[in-house]
Amino acid sequence: MPKIWRFFDKADLFECYQCARCTGSCPAVIVSDKAIGPREMLVRCLDLGHKGVVEDEGLWYCTTCHVCEDRCPQKIPIGDLMVALRNAAARRDNVPANVVRALEMITKTGRAAITHQVNAMRAEYGLDPLVEPDLEEIDQIVERAGFKDVIRF
Repeated sequence: MPKIWRFFDKADLFECYQCARCTGSCPAVIVSDKAIGPREMLVRCLDLGHKGVVEDEGLWYCTTCHVCEDRCPQKIPIGDLMVALRNAAARRDNVPANVVRALEMITKTGRAAITHQVNAMRAEYGLDPLVEPDLEEIDQIVERAGFKDVIRF
């Protein structure tokens, strides 16, 4: 398993001076006690290394909204760290079942959720039906990203 430090500069983590602005504005932390806040994620990575973090399901609660980066006075690329950690977790088959189901749905239908009733609701509001996703393009993206080699469904 490649170390995340190949994809993320560990030196950036040492710039954090623990002001906690990132965590105070994190939507995942606000709504879930299972989420690992950005500040805690940084500390864990420094204390335990990436292997100590990728086993925790809490890293999947991050919405990658980048509010943490917007609030960080040190401009630490926390979103990049989260993506690197999730990629490392996926390579270790540590992806929550609900995430795997959503990804499977995207690869098969082009959508993360069932939408058979959406067009009826859209029609009620005078909106056009949803555009059908290009499944061939999605399959090409999945193939090029090596997605099928990491996530199995």
